[in-house]
Amino acid sequence: MPSESLSIIGQPMDFEITQFAAIQNIASATTRVNFTFPAFNNLSLPVVINSWITWNSAGEISQYDVVFKWFGHLFQTLIASVGGSTEEASKEIVDKLANSICNTHTKHCSGSNAQYESRDECYRFITENIRVGQSFELGMNTLMCRSVHELMVKYRPEVHCSHIGPTGGGQCDDSTTYVERVEEALDQNSPWIAKSI
Repeated sequence: MPSESLSIIGQPMDFEITQFAAIQNIASATTRVNFTFPAFNNLSLPVVINSWITWNSAGEISQYDVVFKWFGHLFQTLIASVGGSTEEASKEIVDKLANSICNTHTKHCSGSNAQYESRDECYRFITENIRVGQSFELGMNTLMCRSVHELMVKYRPEVHCSHIGPTGGGQCDDSTTYVERVEEALDQNSPWIAKSI
């Protein structure tokens, strides 16, 4: 579905499942998804995504884990596609993404969901007070993290507006150490082991 937001994620177009395994309510797949990246001159690139998903008895997804393979290389390829020096390309992308995030904030984050006093405050904060981030910093105090969360703001502003705000809303901040991140218990519903095994 097309979005008016610009993002480092891009828009999925078509896909091919290259590997798949399932048992009971657990499925794992490797999927090659062709993305178009509007923020990067509509460049189209394939992206490999590994996923694990569990379902509950109502057929709803109860937990998932998704990994974008070679994301660092993808991000370098996207920056290079803009042209010019890496510094010039990075500056252009920061401007586009910051404008997109601030437009989303202006449109969807009002009242108790507002994170910035004005659009100018939003733009200054995003371009001057936080780093762009590296490929492994999608859950840290970065522009990249806010770009990912921006896509969700219009669906649940009460949850996601804080994620694009100055504090990061517990999702885009540097409070979690490397060891805490590695040892975090992400899988709340059940282990990734079928019950009959």
